[in-house]
Amino acid sequence: MTDEKRKKINGLLVFLIVYIAAFIAGLLSYLLFFNEKMDELLALFLADTVSTVVVFIVGVIVGSASIYDPYWSVQTVFIYIPLMIKYNNFSVGAFIYLFAILFWSVRLTINFIKGFDGLSYIDWRYKMLKEKSGPFYQIVSFTGIHMFPTIVVFLASIPAYLYIMNDMTFEPLNIIGLLIMTFATIIELVSDRDMRKFKEVRTSNKEIINIGLWKYSRHPNYFGEIMFWYGVALTFILSNIGMWYSIIGAILNTLLFIFISVPMEENHLKEYKEGFEEYKKKNVFLPIHLFNR
Repeated sequence: MTDEKRKKINGLLVFLIVYIAAFIAGLLSYLLFFNEKMDELLALFLADTVSTVVVFIVGVIVGSASIYDPYWSVQTVFIYIPLMIKYNNFSVGAFIYLFAILFWSVRLTINFIKGFDGLSYIDWRYKMLKEKSGPFYQIVSFTGIHMFPTIVVFLASIPAYLYIMNDMTFEPLNIIGLLIMTFATIIELVSDRDMRKFKEVRTSNKEIINIGLWKYSRHPNYFGEIMFWYGVALTFILSNIGMWYSIIGAILNTLLFIFISVPMEENHLKEYKEGFEEYKKKNVFLPIHLFNR
């Protein structure tokens, strides 16, 4: 076994232990917080926060906020499955919803693992934030890198939690949302494949990807991520129109990508990518023409 592979496996084992500990801490917190006087969604959020804090503390100890990176992809599953057990909700609709979420979660987690090379790995965004924030980095890390995404994903996942908590009956309209979730994940999978293929054939990291879905969109992977959460919301809302406001999480997720993730990544790309201005002429998201440059 090569040193590189050993570092990767050891790092992933640390991740596994950390996430098991975070789940247990969150579960114990939920049992402590929740009672007949407290709203259950609030109790779930507080437990989710405790899990996030555990991941954050470990990140501080090992010196890498990237310990948090997979949390985005497992957070919803960590809450959804225990809710199924608590409410004894093992209906067809609950399982189909779960499978659509798992399809997305597994894809995102595997994509992280493929790019992970050990505990020394640190996302370039975190390095940039550390340089800019200086002595206030840990505050920025906790609020911006950890808690803000946790809040966005929690809000975007609420329709799925409500589906279980309200013991909803599977209806034909639910299929629309489930198809959107599935199609969105497929878009992300295709984008991942195209990116890997490009990295294999490029001659320099200065080149900009121009194959597959990336030929038409600057961020097809982000489009898939945005689309997925609207699917999560619609699966619940289309048979519960009165709770239309539960789509707010999906909207916040969209704003996160449009005003934070995309600008941050493109400011980084323009520093070293050749032909960046031509690249900017592509649509930000595949079917959206409002963001042409």
